[in-house]
Amino acid sequence: MRFLSLVMVCGCVEYGVKDHFPVGAGAADTGGTPEGEPPESDTPEDDSPEDDTHPPRPDDFALGWHILDEGDWVSTTTSASHAVTDHGDTDSYWYEPSGQHGLLESTSVDEDFERMRAYVVERVPEPTHMLGNLHYYADSSVETFSFATFTYVLCDFYVEAGDDPHAYSLTVGAVDDGIEVIVNGAILGFLGLDEGGQIWDLGDHIQVGGRNTLIVILVDNAERNKFIQDMAFYRGDIMVTGSPSDPPPGG
Repeated sequence: MRFLSLVMVCGCVEYGVKDHFPVGAGAADTGGTPEGEPPESDTPEDDSPEDDTHPPRPDDFALGWHILDEGDWVSTTTSASHAVTDHGDTDSYWYEPSGQHGLLESTSVDEDFERMRAYVVERVPEPTHMLGNLHYYADSSVETFSFATFTYVLCDFYVEAGDDPHAYSLTVGAVDDGIEVIVNGAILGFLGLDEGGQIWDLGDHIQVGGRNTLIVILVDNAERNKFIQDMAFYRGDIMVTGSPSDPPPGG
């Protein structure tokens, strides 16, 4: 798979390599016509508009990351049964502003997850970062444990029918203060400050041949900064990237 360059919010750039080059290895790009090939035609290019009946979908996987960081301070002291007492406390997600309480106590998971997805996509309709190795960082001055801000990282992704869903995983490095990881309404787990990184196998939760949605909620409930490091999809040992193409029927 091709690796694409990725410019992140803090000015950091992730570098990758393409699987082909415009000129063959060891050859010189002289600008001339290769021997044995006819010269280019002078016929004007077709300027007719492209068919946009279907929205673009990624080539093999995903278009990119939708990142929603509204920066609003949300009080985390209004529910006695969800007291926040630590960095990245799992009770924090009950206060996330989509109104779905992080699906922590949901009795209608599919519907609530679609509402959470809609909350993000309505505010960030297009991906803000190309798919690849994601580093997200922002400063924070939030009052410790009394308030929190919430950042959503969403990715719609596709796994072709016949592919092995268990080949796919999500990896995340260090976070501040914590994250909740949800795929298609299933909570895969949580990761908190100073817990290092985590790898989640996505296989049991992937729907092959259709749209899948990952939502990662980053909670910040203490001052100074908030971040996610090294978040990426992998297929086996290869990081997954994508580029636009037409969706499949019904995609």
